[in-house]
Amino acid sequence: MRILKKINLAVVGPSDSVALITEIAQEREVLNILSLVYQDASEVPGIIKKMDDYVDVWLFSGKVPYLHAKDSAVTLKPLYYIPHTGSSLYRALLQILDVENLEVGKISFDTFNKKEIEESFADIPIVVPEIYVNDYSNIISAEEITHYHYQLWLDGKSNIAVTCFLSTYNELRELGVPTFRIWPTRDNIRTMLTIAISKVQEIRSKGSQIAIHHIAIDKYDDLIAQVASNYEIRRIELKLYELLINYTEMLKGSILMLGEGHYTIYSTRGIIENITKDFTVMPLFEEITSNMALNVSGGIGFGPTAYAANENAHSALALARQAGYSKWMVVLDDKSVIGPLSSATYLQYAIKSDDQNMQNLAVKLNIRTTTLMKMLAALKRFDSEIINAEDLALYLSITTRSARRLLSNLINNGLAISAGEEGVGKGRPRNLYRILIDKIVAVQNN
Repeated sequence: MRILKKINLAVVGPSDSVALITEIAQEREVLNILSLVYQDASEVPGIIKKMDDYVDVWLFSGKVPYLHAKDSAVTLKPLYYIPHTGSSLYRALLQILDVENLEVGKISFDTFNKKEIEESFADIPIVVPEIYVNDYSNIISAEEITHYHYQLWLDGKSNIAVTCFLSTYNELRELGVPTFRIWPTRDNIRTMLTIAISKVQEIRSKGSQIAIHHIAIDKYDDLIAQVASNYEIRRIELKLYELLINYTEMLKGSILMLGEGHYTIYSTRGIIENITKDFTVMPLFEEITSNMALNVSGGIGFGPTAYAANENAHSALALARQAGYSKWMVVLDDKSVIGPLSSATYLQYAIKSDDQNMQNLAVKLNIRTTTLMKMLAALKRFDSEIINAEDLALYLSITTRSARRLLSNLINNGLAISAGEEGVGKGRPRNLYRILIDKIVAVQNN
């Protein structure tokens, strides 16, 4: 029988929420649980930095600690939080009406949006009270939430406060404000545990995918013509081979020297994701650049089988060579392309599209569907809808002339307009174009 590797789950939040989530999480035998309690949500980035090496997935008690984690960007591990839904709200309303037997006149809420609250009241046979809501979307402190509720109560605008914050609940009660706490429900906790476990299992499955590098010296025939002898060629190849062996050792992989400047490395996806920082940089490229006056390109392919990974690696190397010299590209198992790695023009795009609208648009623009997908990815990276032909050419790995032709076709199809000129020193000013992204998206969605 196959033994499943345990998943290290970090549960983060105030003490009472962490205790409840931990209790429910103990139902899952696959989990090792790390219960991490804070006094204030601002402590979350520090907690992650300290514990991230021991964690597979992070589960937060609510939206605020999750936002602290997400905004700090100190981990690449999956992040989830327990959402507060209508069932959480019903429990608080039940306590207000049946347990405390309070008159529901004016209530202040946080975290929920107004529609959720109104729908919850619509499901129970009472008159909807006057409602005040702070449904923050960015990081907010417990102190700010406490002040929000307390000020409404002081002003006579609310007579009851309902909060998701433990410290706010405690402080408002001390101040004499009738306050009720929203807790995560057991069903919501179980749902998020299932999602978190599934995500880690998916990552582990992908991490074990076969990974193949195809690596080639650019313009190998020209290199042979330039050097004095075959001995010199072999010295260059052996020096490169030494760097490749060091890299292969990092990957815990194996390497084949195929001859004529070609090499193949076999490994697995998980370790490559880690070494390339989720396919953004290529340490080997930087090592070759600093140690050798040699242009080397590479393609990395992934797949569930050796055949699929090999096909994708060949496609990635071909794309790298289309992009120029010393380029490194990745083709994932879903045929999406990432790269060039360690480059300012790094993009992620689909190698093809089954969308008939996109195929038709590519025909109208007289470009390949791959080029269209690449252009859309490039437009997302620009800070502005304004672009010149030179920058577009750089991202698409095409000539400036081809980029001008593409921009002209976009204008002719009502998908771009002229946007003036920009000066470039003493040379001729460059024409600027505004890409009408909304119209392109409309074509894509029609």
